Amino acid sequence: MSKLQSVYDLYSPTSLLNLKRSIAEGKIPTAEELADILEANSEKPLPPWFIATVVKSLRGELKRRRGRPKDSPLSEIRFAIAKARYPLYLAWLQKRQRSSGLEGWSAVRGKDWWAGPPHVRAARIVTKRWLKHMDWQAFLNRVSS
Repeated sequence: MSKLQSVYDLYSPTSLLNLKRSIAEGKIPTAEELADILEANSEKPLPPWFIATVVKSLRGELKRRRGRPKDSPLSEIRFAIAKARYPLYLAWLQKRQRSSGLEGWSAVRGKDWWAGPPHVRAARIVTKRWLKHMDWQAFLNRVSS
């Protein structure tokens, strides 16, 4: 008799199936994640692949890849949107600087993103809107590279 699996069994953070899938995708679990999974599944027999993973972790053989982790697809999409919006904001700010200056409306004068030359302001606007995890300097560096 086979037991039907629920969505929680498939995608919960303490699910063995979820762990197996994430390992197959190349994600290495942390010691805390392994401890949580072991604690949640201690009442039933553990599969050999999970025991091998725990043993490797305890021996220090379970290592993450070196370097910066790859960005998620959603993060890449958000960066592409910000990169596409940046020239539009930059052109608008440059045109505004030529016509009426960059003093701005009273509602935006005190904002942190409304300071500096037009290219800095444009970068601050897109990072404030689309890339909350990145500062404006990192955005400009990544766009120019």
